[in-house]
Amino acid sequence: MFRKPLLPWLIWTVFIAILTLTPGNYIPKIISFADWLSADKLLHIFIFGIYGFLTLEGFTRYWEGRISKQNVVITGLLLGMVFAFFTEMMQKLVIPGRSGNYYDFLADVLGLLLGYLSWHLIRRNDKKKLSGSKKYI
Repeated sequence: MFRKPLLPWLIWTVFIAILTLTPGNYIPKIISFADWLSADKLLHIFIFGIYGFLTLEGFTRYWEGRISKQNVVITGLLLGMVFAFFTEMMQKLVIPGRSGNYYDFLADVLGLLLGYLSWHLIRRNDKKKLSGSKKYI
């Protein structure tokens, strides 16, 4: 049985897989370093940023109390990098009309790291709010 904390992560994973593995005819070409920050790369950063956040949120809730948060973070980030690499390699080698490249992979990893940073900042602020709101009777 699949656990509820992982459901948003699973849905987003399927969404990314469909989005990145659908055959297409238009892929922006990178001509210079300035083109690296094109809308395509920003979309990769955004999509994988959400993926990173949902991965860490779901895994942390699912594994809470069973393994350390540090192991959850490492596992989540490594899984995200493997998934990003897989989607780029599938685009490059298998999907017609698509061309995976290293710049897309780097944008995916940057998104994962930004997702982790967002997750970390939100969870850190939640801890501060909880510890500051203790009422002793």
